[in-house]
Amino acid sequence: MSTNKRKLTKINKGPKVEKGRSDLPSITARADDAFGSKNYAEFSVDKKKEGKYKSQRTLMLLAYIFGAGLFVAVCAAVKFLLWFVALTPLFLWMAVYFTWPFVSIEYKYTVDHALFTVKTVYGDRYEELMFEGKIKDFSIIAPYNDTYKNQADEFAADAEKVEAYSSSSADDIYFACHTDENGKKTVVFFEMTSQALGAVKYYNSSATVVSEVRR
Repeated sequence: MSTNKRKLTKINKGPKVEKGRSDLPSITARADDAFGSKNYAEFSVDKKKEGKYKSQRTLMLLAYIFGAGLFVAVCAAVKFLLWFVALTPLFLWMAVYFTWPFVSIEYKYTVDHALFTVKTVYGDRYEELMFEGKIKDFSIIAPYNDTYKNQADEFAADAEKVEAYSSSSADDIYFACHTDENGKKTVVFFEMTSQALGAVKYYNSSATVVSEVRR
């Protein structure tokens, strides 16, 4: 099933694919699985600081600076509030703690016993479910390149789009077309790794297009 509900939960973070690595990411194994089991794979990627996302981060930093300056100015103007100036660092820290995670984003993908899950991770503290569905219900899982791009775009025309990649120019972007038991269509765009590719092929070999991936 897929979901649009915005619900933040405490993070249970998996291993991150480090930039520049060519080897496989480490795999977190369940207690009832052997290490490297095809039943489980979990990894995450950072959202690249570009475009609208970069602007949001810049505006957030400016808001902190402006807010701190305004607070000091108001306290200085109202003499009986002057002692509050000493609390400026504390208030600024609180503002950063509660708001900066929302402009510090990662995407986490999990394959867990035939279930594929995509989450947005905020500041290493909270995560939000973007998509969850059975791998057997995907009609195609393939690279988003010249060969399969039209097929992905046609499916996406009347489907919910879940974009969970570090950048539109990232290597190894895959798409997965999903239709649930109620007929709801969702296309998920994400970054593939060798471990994840092996896992999804294990559960849906007929729909999975195998290609050479960097990680």
